[in-house]
Amino acid sequence: MKRESVEDQIFSLLNLTFPDRDCGPIRRDMDLMRDLGADSMTMVSLIFSIDEKFHVGTDQLGDLIVSCHTVGDLIAATERLQHQRAHSVPVDSRKLRART
Repeated sequence: MKRESVEDQIFSLLNLTFPDRDCGPIRRDMDLMRDLGADSMTMVSLIFSIDEKFHVGTDQLGDLIVSCHTVGDLIAATERLQHQRAHSVPVDSRKLRART
């Protein structure tokens, strides 16, 4: 079974979020607000949808989403967060307690 790329999954989320858009197919260079008509509530909804799909944490996404202006920016931010999450070392609380 082929795994969908982050880009494909973001496009799917955006297609669900903006089903009645007049701008044609969604492209990476589209501005989220100007071209797709995203408002602050839509952006919050996207943050939670991305977290639900990629488990990257809404606290991290919230800061990055502010700087995301285009679909490509949103894809890149999600890929960065997913990469950071995949390469982070979880802290084992039992080891922390053993040191004290």
